[in-house]
Amino acid sequence: YVICIRYFRGFLINRFTMKDYLRRTAKFILYMAVIFFLVLVIYPYIAQGTSPAVTLKEMFQNQKFVLLLGFLLAYSLVYPLVGFTSLRRHLNGTYTDNRSVFEKAFETLNYIKTEETPDRIVYRRKSKYARFAQWYEDRVTIKPQENPVVMSGMRKSVARIDRLIDQFLIKASE
Repeated sequence: YVICIRYFRGFLINRFTMKDYLRRTAKFILYMAVIFFLVLVIYPYIAQGTSPAVTLKEMFQNQKFVLLLGFLLAYSLVYPLVGFTSLRRHLNGTYTDNRSVFEKAFETLNYIKTEETPDRIVYRRKSKYARFAQWYEDRVTIKPQENPVVMSGMRKSVARIDRLIDQFLIKASE
């Protein structure tokens, strides 16, 4: 048990802070609650024009519903660990030598720079709809002082940016 907690804690510290993990977990639980509300309460009103046939108390007495709710809660606790990552990007040279490649990759994927300090650079999506669809967790952070450069954010976005940087570096070397 203690080994699992130490591993989990070390896993979180290396990937992102506990504050980020708790925020993302709470957002995902809220997201699941909204979906449940829409499906179980709003949909019967729209489809049949009646109130739901089952009360909330009856739902919690149903073991299948409680089990489904438990699985969704467990999934929402694991999702921030799976959906977000930190990627170490090895470069030939320093970040300052390759800064234009990074900026071109982010610009190509419609990201804008929102914050720049000596120890980190933060990019966010330009589209307000895309930011809303990702529950405002669209931030990609670069730590340029480290070697290799560390990019962190949503796994899908970071992987896409990394592949694009690879393509631009290959074109630049030809």
